[in-house]
Amino acid sequence: MAYVSGKVNSFSSSGSTSGKNALHLLAAIFVLVLMGFGIARAMSSSLFKLKSFTVEPLSQGYPLSSEQVLQMAKVQIGSQSLFDFNMKPIEARLVKNPWVKGVVIGKQFPDTISLRIVEREPIALLNESRGKVVYLESDGTVFEDSSIVYSKDLPILQGFSVKDEVMMKQLHSLMFEWFKEGNFPGLRLSSLSYDSKMGLRAVVVYPLKNGQFMRPVIELGLNLDEALLITQSSLRKVFEYLSGKSLPASKIWLGNGKKIVVKMSRDS
Repeated sequence: MAYVSGKVNSFSSSGSTSGKNALHLLAAIFVLVLMGFGIARAMSSSLFKLKSFTVEPLSQGYPLSSEQVLQMAKVQIGSQSLFDFNMKPIEARLVKNPWVKGVVIGKQFPDTISLRIVEREPIALLNESRGKVVYLESDGTVFEDSSIVYSKDLPILQGFSVKDEVMMKQLHSLMFEWFKEGNFPGLRLSSLSYDSKMGLRAVVVYPLKNGQFMRPVIELGLNLDEALLITQSSLRKVFEYLSGKSLPASKIWLGNGKKIVVKMSRDS
């Protein structure tokens, strides 16, 4: 009898443990269901309805304004929860504009979408064959805008092809090594042109002490390869001297940078 009783007690203990585990599992499922229900209610709550759409201010003089960005984005305020808001269609609409290089969109809970436009940074206008004009950016890329609405005065580049990657890299290097703003006080590149017969030449503007400006032509050699052999210091010394002495030059031959010839203006 004792043996049978022991077996019965053992079975009873196992059944009790299984029952407790089942109750714990049911309780956990119940809690999860309540949590899911609560989260769903919260997500659909008016607290998380989209109430505002903010655009970070763009640079002064930029072809786009915050108001135009809002119009292009076409965001419907109060139409959906911030949790369900799909930002990809907004980005797709905005990047169609040639002046939008990229878009950074973020959700600011409980009810706001923030947006920042990655701006283009054009450094020149490139006039290709057949009259096509594109903007050259500071990172070497190009983009097209037929309206030409940029307010800043950009240098004009002629005789170069965007399809020639080697030429574009050389051109970009020349633009930044020689004519980047700040390299030469008061010096500004007006145009840069290449011709297979005439070679490479630039027109620049530099200041005189009397407040006037001169626009000399600089002969840079037969091509970009030759021009890049000339050191930046050679060009700097020439214009530091001309500007410092208030000498009006009409034409400058840099050659290989070792022998520099300057033709003075006859009107001086």
